[in-house]
Amino acid sequence: MADTLYYTTHDSAIGQLLLVASHRGLRHLTLLNLMEDANTHLSKKFGTPPTPALMELDGFFATATAAIDRYLSQGGPLGLPFDLAEGTALQRAVWLEIARIPYGETISYTTLAERVGFPRAVRAVASACGANPVPLVIPCHRVLAKDGSLGGFSLGGLGTKEFLLRVESRLQQVAA
Repeated sequence: MADTLYYTTHDSAIGQLLLVASHRGLRHLTLLNLMEDANTHLSKKFGTPPTPALMELDGFFATATAAIDRYLSQGGPLGLPFDLAEGTALQRAVWLEIARIPYGETISYTTLAERVGFPRAVRAVASACGANPVPLVIPCHRVLAKDGSLGGFSLGGLGTKEFLLRVESRLQQVAA
């Protein structure tokens, strides 16, 4: 039996967020673009049309949206539960390792690949970062290129990544 999923949208400092959660925690977090509403995105991500179990449940998200707003305006650890029901074994290993990066610190994709035991798979690790289902909660913005440049970021692009690093007051060079 599939988990019941709930969703809400939230206007934040970085744009309109779509949050999807199970009873275990956030499962999907994305920025909606101007050309896509929540239902369109949900249909693409979870099937057309959204299943009846995919319904809005604001109460579950009150804590999450308040924490996100606090993080975006004041900084500090986000600390929200997440649910990694999807992804390959490598992706989940990468996401769990990213979740261990301390607030305000950054590492390189190379270091991340070494930490998950695949030092020669830097591109695969970078792809896993890009597939992170809950950016912000699993802070993939803390992973930079080996030379200290930003690399990529799936949640709103490099401008958002730079903004998040500034929020954490640590746009710094990475020791590779």
